[in-house]
Amino acid sequence: MAVVIPCHNEAATLGAVVRGAAVHGDVIVVDDRSTDTSRQIAIDAGARVMAAKAHGYDGALETGLRQAWADGYGFVVTLDADGEHDPAILAQFRAAFDGGADLICGYRPKPQRLVEYAVGAVGGARFGVRDLLCGMKGYSRAVLGRFFNSGLPLSVNMAPALLWRRAGGAYAQILVTGETRADAPRFGRALRANWSILRAFAKALALTKSAVSV
Repeated sequence: MAVVIPCHNEAATLGAVVRGAAVHGDVIVVDDRSTDTSRQIAIDAGARVMAAKAHGYDGALETGLRQAWADGYGFVVTLDADGEHDPAILAQFRAAFDGGADLICGYRPKPQRLVEYAVGAVGGARFGVRDLLCGMKGYSRAVLGRFFNSGLPLSVNMAPALLWRRAGGAYAQILVTGETRADAPRFGRALRANWSILRAFAKALALTKSAVSV
C-alpha cells in the first residue's frame, strides 16, 4: 500500500505524519513549492519525496497518485500533512482493503467550512458519501484506473470517488480524527474559499456525470 501526502510548508507536522504513516505503507511525499524545511524533514523521516508536476493541492495529489499507479501499488491512501488525519487510522484503511473495499472515504467529526456541510449533505443524499471533501481517501487500482481513463481533473480529491459511486461501485467509510490545525486551512476559511470549493464541487458533479460510462 502506498500513502501519498501532498505538502506545502508543513514543517511543523510533517515528520510525525510521515513516521506514523510509514508503519502502514510506503510513503510518497509530493512537495508543492515548499519554502521551509519540509522536503528535508520528509526525507529524514523515511519518505520518498518528489516535486509536484502541477501546482496546488490537486496537482501535488495527482502527481503522487500517478506515481503510485506507475509503481504498481494495489492500493493508495491520500493523507494530509497537517496532522488532522491521524496516521494510525491507516490500519483501518488497510483492513477495509483486505476486506474487499475498492473505495474508502474518510469522514471527519466536524467540517472546517460552511460549504463543506452543503457538499456533505448532497454527497450523502446522492452517493452515500458523507464527507466528499475529506482528504483521507483510499483507492484501489480499479478506482484509479477509472479516474485516469476519464481524463477529468481531480477536483479537490473528489472525482475518483464520484466516478466510482456514479457507476455503482461499492465503498466503505471510516471516521477520521486527528489534531486540529493551528493555522488557517490550505484553502482558507474566507467566503472566497467557500465559493471556490462550491464551484469545484458543481463542476465535478457535471463532469463525472458525463464520464460515468468510462
